[in-house]
Amino acid sequence: MTLSPGTRLGPYEIVAPLGAGGMGEVYRAKDTRLDRVVAIKVLPSHLSNNPEVQQRFEREARAVSSLSHSNICTLYDVGRQDGIDYLVMEYVDGESLADRLSKGPLTLDQVLRYAIQMADALDKAHRRGIVHRDLKPANIMLTKSGAKLLDFGLAKFQDNGSGGSGSVFSGLSNLATERVSLTGEGTILGTFQYMAPEQLEGQDADARTDIFAFGAVVYEMATGKKAFTGKSQASLIGAILRDEPPTISVSQSMTPPALDRLVKTCLAKDPDDRWQSARDLTQELKWIAEGGSQAGITVRASTRQKSRERTAWIAAAVFLAAAAMLAIPYVFRSAPAEPGVMRFNVPPPEKAIFDDSSAISPDGRVLAFTAKEPDGKLSLWIRPLDSVTPKALGGTEGAEFPFWSPDSRFIGFFAESKLKKIDISGGRPQTLCDVTGNPRGGAWNSEGTIIFTPNFITPLYKVSSAGGAPSPVTEFDASLKENSHRWPCFLPDGRHFLYLARGAGEEGKGIFVGSLDSNERKRLFDCESRAILASGDNLRANGGPSLLFIRDKTLMAQSFDERSLKLSGDAYPVAEDIELYGESGPTGYGAFSVSADGTLAYRAGVSSIVQFTWVDRASRQLAPIGAPGVLAEPCFSPDEKRVVFGKSEPQPKSGDIWLLDLSRGTTTRFTFNPSQEVCPLWSPDGTRIVFSSNRNGQQDLYQKNSAGTGSEEPLVHSGVDLYADDWSLDGRYILYESNDPKTEFDLWVLPMIGDRKPFLFLQTEFNETHSQFSPDGRWVAYVSDESGRPEVYVQSFAASGGKWQISAGGGDQPKWRRDGKELFYLSSARRLMSVSVTSVGAAFEAGIPVELFEVFVPAKSSTGDRNDYVVANNGQKFLICSFVDKETARPITVVSNWRAALKNK
Repeated sequence: MTLSPGTRLGPYEIVAPLGAGGMGEVYRAKDTRLDRVVAIKVLPSHLSNNPEVQQRFEREARAVSSLSHSNICTLYDVGRQDGIDYLVMEYVDGESLADRLSKGPLTLDQVLRYAIQMADALDKAHRRGIVHRDLKPANIMLTKSGAKLLDFGLAKFQDNGSGGSGSVFSGLSNLATERVSLTGEGTILGTFQYMAPEQLEGQDADARTDIFAFGAVVYEMATGKKAFTGKSQASLIGAILRDEPPTISVSQSMTPPALDRLVKTCLAKDPDDRWQSARDLTQELKWIAEGGSQAGITVRASTRQKSRERTAWIAAAVFLAAAAMLAIPYVFRSAPAEPGVMRFNVPPPEKAIFDDSSAISPDGRVLAFTAKEPDGKLSLWIRPLDSVTPKALGGTEGAEFPFWSPDSRFIGFFAESKLKKIDISGGRPQTLCDVTGNPRGGAWNSEGTIIFTPNFITPLYKVSSAGGAPSPVTEFDASLKENSHRWPCFLPDGRHFLYLARGAGEEGKGIFVGSLDSNERKRLFDCESRAILASGDNLRANGGPSLLFIRDKTLMAQSFDERSLKLSGDAYPVAEDIELYGESGPTGYGAFSVSADGTLAYRAGVSSIVQFTWVDRASRQLAPIGAPGVLAEPCFSPDEKRVVFGKSEPQPKSGDIWLLDLSRGTTTRFTFNPSQEVCPLWSPDGTRIVFSSNRNGQQDLYQKNSAGTGSEEPLVHSGVDLYADDWSLDGRYILYESNDPKTEFDLWVLPMIGDRKPFLFLQTEFNETHSQFSPDGRWVAYVSDESGRPEVYVQSFAASGGKWQISAGGGDQPKWRRDGKELFYLSSARRLMSVSVTSVGAAFEAGIPVELFEVFVPAKSSTGDRNDYVVANNGQKFLICSFVDKETARPITVVSNWRAALKNK
C-alpha cells in the first residue's frame, strides 16, 4: 500500500514517505491536533489480518507507550482505520548509528557517552518488564540530545504451533523499513549479528538478551567491526554460539582495559555469566568515563562452554524460513549532532609529576604535556583522550611549553636552547633554530610559520616550520618601557596573532594583536596572563569566538570579533583556582588550552604559595617560620637572625623585598617601588642589601642600607637583566648573572672596592648561573647546562685555575658550608645532596654526592630561582622554601564543549 500526501489516518495527515520495504511503510506525518511532526508506521495487511498478531500488537503497543525516557523514541498512539493498522511515534531528527558506523568507528568519548545513554534507557525499560529483543545499530538514532532507541519492546519471535514456515511474528519492530532492498543475505546478517545465543536456540529472551546485543553494538561502535561474522547465515549463527570476538584493544590499542572487560562480559554465551542488570552496566560505564578505567585490568569474561552445534542448525533453519519477515530501520532526515559535554581528569604518568606546561591538539584528540619522572628526567608526553595510557616522546628531554601544528600532527617545543618539533606518530625531534634560554611560548599557522619568544627579554621572532634563521616580528615600545613579548597565539586568518606584552610600567602590561604583514598592533586590554582564542565552528555557530585568559586565579572568557578585532560583552568565569606559573614571579603562563572543536584542558589548584620551614639533616621539620605567601630566594643575615627575601602577591602587579625576623617570625617590607624587585643579597658585614629591580626596563643592580634608611643606590646598568648571586665573605666582590640574548646567561664580577668596574668571570655558549663563592674566596661553585642539563661545577676564582664537575645526573643551586668542607646542591629529582670537599693549594677534590632528603620545591632549570633553600653556618639545618600545597599529582581537567558545560551549571 502507498499513502499519498494529504491522506488522513485519524487525526494524522500524511506529509511524505520516509521509507518502504516488503514489510511495511513509514511516513512523515502531522498531528493536526497538537501541530507536531510524527512518524507513522503502517502494518502490512497480510499481518494485520492475523487476529493473533493484531491482539499482541495492541498489547505490546500499550506497554511501550508507558515508557518515558529521553533516550527512548516515544510511542504516541496506535490506531486502525479502513483496515490499516498503524503506529504513531516520535519523529526523530538525526542519523542512525548504522549510517554513522558506515563511516568508521566512533571515538572513545562518543562510545562511552552513547553507551551510557543506551544502557540507562535499557534499565528503565527492563524495570517496567519490557525487553527490546532487537537492539541493533539500525534501531539506534544519534540526535542532538544523544542516542535514542527505536522500536523498543516490540520485537519477539513466537511459534504459533504449526512449526516451520507456519510461524508468525508477533512483534512490531519487524515492521521497520529500510532504504536498502530486502536482500536475503544482507538482511539476515544485519539482524542475526546482534542476537544472543538463547534467542538463536529458541529460548525465551529476558533483560540479559538485550545486554548481549548491547555488548555487540558497543563492540562495533568502538572498532568499526561487527563482533561476529560469517559467510553464510549458518556460519554466522555458529560463530555467535561458539566463538568469541577479538578484544577491542586488538584493533584499538588505547582502549581502557575496563571497557574490554565490560564488553566481553556482555557477550558471554551463558546469560548467567553476563551483567545481570542494565543498571550495573550503566554504573560501570560511568566509572570508566570518569577515568576509573585506568585502574582496570583486562579480565576474560567467564563463559560456560556448551555444545550448541545441534541447536545452531535447527535455529538456522527456523530463521532462514523467517528471513523475509525481519525488521528494517526507519529512514530519517540526517542532521548534525550537537556535541555533548563530558568532563574527566587526566592524572600524571605513573610515578611522575606534571611540570608547568600542557596543550591540547587542535582536533581535540590528544593532550600534550611535560612531566618529570622520579630520576628527574623532564620530557614531553602525549595522551590520546580516547586512551588512559600516556606516552613519553623520545628525545624530548628538558622540553618546555609545547604547542601544536594546525593539522595536529606535530608538536613544537623548547629544549636544550633549541626550538624543536616532533611528529607524534614517531621519530626523533628536529631542531628548527637556536633560542637563547628562558623561551616564552610559540604558535604555528597553516602556512608553516612559527612565531615564538626565544628569551623572556626579547620580542617575538618567526621561523619556518621546516627550520632556518629566525627574524624579529615585533618591536618593543620604549614609551611603554616594554621588555618582553611572549605567549603568541595565531588568529584563524593565520596572519594576525595575540601576545602578552610586559614592561617596567603598568601601561606596558597587556594583550595585543600583532600582524605578520606590518608593524602595526592593537591593544586589547590590560592583563597579567596569556590569552588564547577559542574559535571552533561550534563556537562560531553558538555565540561566537571567545578569548580565554586568567584574572585573579580564575579562567575567564570574553566574546571576541575576529574581523574587527574587538572584545564585546562582559568577561565570565570558566574555571576557578587557575594559577600563573613562574620562578621569582609569574611568567604570565597559565596551564590552559582549547581545541578547535571546543575541548578545554586546564590544570587547577596548582599553588605557588610557600612556607619557610626549618629542616634538619635527618629530614625532620623543626618549625615553620613566618606567614606563607609567594616567597622566593631567601638569604641569611651574617648573624643568622634575619632573612631577606622576595615576595609577590599571587597575581602580582609588582614584587618587593621583605625582611623576616627569625626569632619573632615577623616580617617587614624593605622596598616600596611599584616595579619588580627580586634576588636580594645581604652584605657580609650586615649593613647593606643588594637586589635587582626592573624600574628602568631591565633588571639592574641596586643596594640599600639594611636598616631601611637612605636612598637606593644604582650599582650596575648594562641594558640586559642582571641578578646578584653571592657576595664574597671579605666583602670585596659580588658575583652576578647577566642575561644577554647574544651569549645567554654569563657570570660577571662587580668589585665593591676601587672603581667598581665589572669584569667577566665566565662566558660560554651555554648558560652559567647560580654562582657561589667558597668561604675562603678561592673557588666558585656554579651551574652550567653545557652537558645538555644543569650540573654543578666548581672552578677556581683565579682565571688560570681548574674546573671540576660536582653533581651527577643533574644538579642546581649549590651552597657552601661556612667552613668550606661541604657543598650542598639540589638534584634534578628534588633531593638535597651533600658532597664533602677538600682543597690544598691549587688542587680541589670532591667526594661522592650523598642524598640527605627530598624537598618540596619546584624542580627548575639552571636559569630558574637561585635559592630555594639556605644553609645554616654549621650545616646542620636548612631553611627551605616548601610548597604549602604538596599535592604533586593534581590532574589536568578536560571538558568537551566547554561553553555548553557552563550552561548546565
